[in-house]
Amino acid sequence: MKKTKLKHLFMAAALIMMFYIGQAASFISEGVEKTKTAYEEIEKKQQIITGYYPAWKSYSGYTPEKIDIRKLTHINYAFANISSDYKIEMGYPDKDPENFKKLQELKKIAPDLKVLISIGGWNWSGRFSDMAATDVSRTKFAASCAEFVSRYGLDGVDLDWEYPVGGGLDSNSKSPDDKQNFTLLLKEIRERLNAQELKDNKDYLLTIAAGASNYYIENTEVEKFQNYLDYVNLMTYDIHGPWDAYTDFNSPLYNNNDESNQYKISIDSSVKSWLNAGLPADKLVVGIPFYGYVYTVSKNTNNGLYQTHSQGRSLGFDVIKNDYLSNPEYLKSFHAESLVPWLYNGRTFISYDDSHSIALKAEYIREKNLGGAMIWELSQDSEGQLLNSLYEGLYDGSILPAKDYQGHWAGDVIQKWLDMGYITGYPDGTFRPENFVTRAEFVKIVNNAFGFEETAEITFTDVKEENWYYEEIQKAYKEGDIIGVSETLFAPEDYITREQAAIVLSRLLNLEGFEKGAGVFSDSSQISSWAKEYVGAVAYRNLIKGYGDNTFRPLDNIKRAEAVVLLDRILK
Repeated sequence: MKKTKLKHLFMAAALIMMFYIGQAASFISEGVEKTKTAYEEIEKKQQIITGYYPAWKSYSGYTPEKIDIRKLTHINYAFANISSDYKIEMGYPDKDPENFKKLQELKKIAPDLKVLISIGGWNWSGRFSDMAATDVSRTKFAASCAEFVSRYGLDGVDLDWEYPVGGGLDSNSKSPDDKQNFTLLLKEIRERLNAQELKDNKDYLLTIAAGASNYYIENTEVEKFQNYLDYVNLMTYDIHGPWDAYTDFNSPLYNNNDESNQYKISIDSSVKSWLNAGLPADKLVVGIPFYGYVYTVSKNTNNGLYQTHSQGRSLGFDVIKNDYLSNPEYLKSFHAESLVPWLYNGRTFISYDDSHSIALKAEYIREKNLGGAMIWELSQDSEGQLLNSLYEGLYDGSILPAKDYQGHWAGDVIQKWLDMGYITGYPDGTFRPENFVTRAEFVKIVNNAFGFEETAEITFTDVKEENWYYEEIQKAYKEGDIIGVSETLFAPEDYITREQAAIVLSRLLNLEGFEKGAGVFSDSSQISSWAKEYVGAVAYRNLIKGYGDNTFRPLDNIKRAEAVVLLDRILK
């Protein structure tokens, strides 16, 4: 295709019109009625979003009023315990009453928000088996649950028994009879809640948190007990962790064909097992982790994946984002089959979820018509990056106020472009000026903006026909504006760097190479030799500027705000 400079000066304005998250994301239009509230949008959707709130987080300052209730349909308050006389009891009596009051205040803002008390969890499942063993103890416990939710203005009970028959802490009571007794227990609780509904003129929910493996299904009566439940919160995380001999993914979306010494379980395989066991799809809620695991590997091979390790621990997403994602020492990789990222620096392996992988999980939930998503747990994503991605993926276009660019160094330019209609934000109304763009996403943007439709055969080993970006990369390869990182690799899930963006812009505008132009930057020696003529060409024409310290930072990832400012300079 013959290109002209004039054409690309105008067409370049479209480069950031849309930023894709995988193939699933879509973006708000100016024609959407902005008077609709997030709650009205949620009410119209099939899927729910349940977030677990651990009561102990209130000790460190994450109190209930800090929860972003705009993007949640349910909150599960974790955890209540089981007393020695088999009644529900507060887990944190010095905090729970105050927290319950704060949750009631949140419900005044969002009347449709449901708040459930979650009972048990990993540490407090020890008495479940004994409590569920007799009619008398089941009745006592169920009656106390109904009275508890009524007294504190809650909306139901979430039972987190880890686990019937086997598993959990070694100190837990357990019995083969748990399989049948679990069903009887749920039946009794449901009946007691039904009776309480008549007294309170209010509906009460009953849910459970359940294991992802077939072992849990085999030890329970799914087809029977599901009749008493509103939905099942499937714990599709901790699929792998430090207890395993080898590093692996915390929450893979799909099983992969990699050779490894470990068992293979994924969200997809777990969902299929539960559906086959008799659970209706609309009752199945997929667990989403807002945390990951960090390991110290024994040897530096395979980018840290499937390696023996000496130690491991959990990390919340906030810590991963602030301490590791911003550290240039760590290489980010993305598994093309399991559809999750990981970080590695030669010694440390980190399995986690990011906005992209969670968007793909949201797409999966939506396409399978499942009940929704469950989050463990809310405090680990304090700035809402992961929650935003999940919300957008499930609700696809709900509008929330776009104010996250106010006070940003590029805020005025972003506002100008928004007012002119050159750009739009994300479905929740945010702009996310500091978000990075992957190479595959950038390819999609360019192809859409420039109308590239012709394709060419590609031989990149990391781009498969089943990938959403396969055809997009074929189009880009045909035009020759975007090339791979090597003859055999395209690195579609890597973020595009500033020098790579400069190359694309220079090629699109047919700029003549000018290596000397890169010399204006104090770190020009860090610019890759193959990129200098392109960086120099755009720098000479003042299309790309350095930072305040006169650096270009060629290997830094380009951000949305930077892209806006870059294209704004072009149009002046």
